[in-house]
Amino acid sequence: MMSPNDPTRSASAPVAQDGARVCLSLSEINALCFKAARGSGLTWGEAEEAGWAAAWLTRAGLAGPSILLSWLRDCPTLARPVPAVGHWQAMTGPLCPLRTGIALADHAGLPEGPGEDGLQIDSVAHPRLILPFVARAATRLDLPLRIGWVGAELTLDTAANGPITVSLGEDAGAPVDLWIAVMARPEPNEQQTDCAVSAKGIAFADWQALDALALRVTVPPSAGSRAGAGAAGDDND
Repeated sequence: MMSPNDPTRSASAPVAQDGARVCLSLSEINALCFKAARGSGLTWGEAEEAGWAAAWLTRAGLAGPSILLSWLRDCPTLARPVPAVGHWQAMTGPLCPLRTGIALADHAGLPEGPGEDGLQIDSVAHPRLILPFVARAATRLDLPLRIGWVGAELTLDTAANGPITVSLGEDAGAPVDLWIAVMARPEPNEQQTDCAVSAKGIAFADWQALDALALRVTVPPSAGSRAGAGAAGDDND
């Protein structure tokens, strides 16, 4: 018989709203996507970055959890970048946007990172997922960065952390060649504004898929776990 406190059955259960959609806070999105990434086999550090990126995208008005879920399905086949001055490539296959983004932020201010001469990065899958890390690199450089690929261009300012108001094209997850350049200042009609975005909700099916991945990091209770729970001695005075 299953225990009522079985952690493998104790995930959140939000109520679907507005046509099979659920609303979660940014902190809930961060936690859910972190656990889903960890359940998909990512390292602790990568999973923490994935949760943060999903929350950042949501705050920017994009479907962060759905973008993350789509990427998680392809993640095992995606490659790590090989940073080089002016041009990043993968040894084989399309690049992982999360690992590329982490490396991009880490190389901000270094010769291999984005600079005055620009940076070309070949074949990045699910490119929207790299946006939070470009914003992080802009913050570290204290300069706006402009990122673009076929059908999309966007300037990420150093101070703004609000909704993205320009079209980013279709989000099919297909690999694209993208470029990043330092800008003197963001275009007035494309600048992000520092304000919250009203919740649009997450597709209920996407929440269920992320929740199923998150449950992989839990284990069912056992006689051993119950026996080891609580204080070892009686601390009553």
